[in-house]
Amino acid sequence: MLIAVDVGNTNVTVGVLKDSLVLRSVKFPTSLLKSRKSAIAALSAKFVDIRAQEKDIKAVYAVSVVPDIKKDLLSVFSSFFKKEVVVIGDGVAVPIINRYRIPSQVGQDRLVNAYAGLKMFGPGLIIVDFGTAITFDIVSKRSEYVGGLIVPGLKLMQEALHKKTALLPYVELSKPIEIIGKDTVSSIRAGIVYGTAGMCECLIKRLMEKECKGFKVITTGGDAELIRPYSSYLSTIEESLILKGLGLIFKSQGSTLSMHRA
Repeated sequence: MLIAVDVGNTNVTVGVLKDSLVLRSVKFPTSLLKSRKSAIAALSAKFVDIRAQEKDIKAVYAVSVVPDIKKDLLSVFSSFFKKEVVVIGDGVAVPIINRYRIPSQVGQDRLVNAYAGLKMFGPGLIIVDFGTAITFDIVSKRSEYVGGLIVPGLKLMQEALHKKTALLPYVELSKPIEIIGKDTVSSIRAGIVYGTAGMCECLIKRLMEKECKGFKVITTGGDAELIRPYSSYLSTIEESLILKGLGLIFKSQGSTLSMHRA
């Protein structure tokens, strides 16, 4: 078994993988990692039986977009699972050619998604990840990561409307019942959901007209299901793409080690 950990700006997602299958996963706020006791309690509630199978846990692989949380990440997961935590980008590289103009600037999570998409769906991909930020990542038909786009995610839109205006409330997002809101809450929901879907439609259409002709679109991230019904391009959803990517990287490391030993 592999323990796969995705540390995002908003949430941490932890999965247990056997081969390419995600056996179970749990999500909790990233801020919880700052309290070792609280984070271990959250893990215990879901994975105490997995920890008891210590001999079956091969490794703990993590990817993080929050540098300041690294010390807490290592402390919590090494303590709970009794294994050294391997952080992607820190000694273990994502095995994909990175054509970013400044390669070190691209987030490791985006590279993990690109590698997972490549291995699972083949080259020629637009990967849309609905996280704190919405990212569009392009894997060329030559199997190279070439770059992408970054826009604010749904929760950032919610918070910005609430915090930067005097009268607009913070609205929990859900499926809008109408495109023309008849009150403030429904107006905000419609604006964010239909606006995000429209943005996705426009960007993907423009990409496919020139740079990404014939590419497949893969969607992932926590808010993907909310937006999917309103876009004709977001039909293929892979909820656990980044966790499976960590599993594939772990597998590739094993293959490399076997070749070296041989």
